[in-house]
Amino acid sequence: MSDGDRGPVLLSGAAAPSKIATAGYWTVALGHVLVLRIHVLATGAEAMLFATLALVEVALALEAAVYAVGSLGTRIGLPILTFLGRVRLLGAAMAWPWLLVWVSELGCRCNVVSLDHGIGLVHVTLILAVLLTMFYLWAEVQLVMFATPAASSSDSVGCLPLPGGQFRLDKADLEETGRAVFIPAQARRGLYAGAGLALLAHLVFGVAFAFHSFPPWLLLGALVAMLGRSFGQLPPMAKGREKGSLMDSTVLWRREGPRLVVRLAELLWIWCCVLELQRCEVSGDWLSACAA
Repeated sequence: MSDGDRGPVLLSGAAAPSKIATAGYWTVALGHVLVLRIHVLATGAEAMLFATLALVEVALALEAAVYAVGSLGTRIGLPILTFLGRVRLLGAAMAWPWLLVWVSELGCRCNVVSLDHGIGLVHVTLILAVLLTMFYLWAEVQLVMFATPAASSSDSVGCLPLPGGQFRLDKADLEETGRAVFIPAQARRGLYAGAGLALLAHLVFGVAFAFHSFPPWLLLGALVAMLGRSFGQLPPMAKGREKGSLMDSTVLWRREGPRLVVRLAELLWIWCCVLELQRCEVSGDWLSACAA
């Protein structure tokens, strides 16, 4: 197959991006937009209860869209792809902790926890979300302004080292999927702490909601997300591809498949959050505010 048949690629040896996978990413992005629309029009959530969940919906929609746009390669420009890569990674990292605040306030308003405990949980999770957000922002500023050039050859382009605050093309992703995805030139630590804490909190609150009402939307959504993330652990780069020991489609989907499963599972999780919110609002235990 010639390069013309495969479509534009970024580098020699890069795979051709899958149109099916790209459609999947656009579907996930559109799904989050539709869930956000339902959240806006079909619920009475306001102020922090609305903003905390909406923030996650926007961040996940943007993340899926960035993966979809990555199939265009250099046609939209490397500076734009670099910026989108930074926004994708840091936006999601800073958004996830706010899901802790959302579920704490929902539990309080739905009378799943007592009012006093609910107010305390909202305050604690709000402080935690603010601290994590500030930590990610400050860490990024530190890397951009003060990081020393990366010493390893993996963090360089040709003979030029990349500063720690810069992003670079993910070589494994490019060669296996043909998708231009930018990742930090210097590894970031703790970026997924908020996502893990949010899932743990939703599992705990989901059990409490399950005893309070049925079907347990919050618990079902959290379980789907947990299973999706377990399945979606990305495998290491397939070295056998260079030797022709693996088919192109096998190599491509061993990375695209798990990644799409994670995004679909998280979409279902957020949708279940909105369903739980809708049910709480029509229940007799609903409080107009989580305040004494």
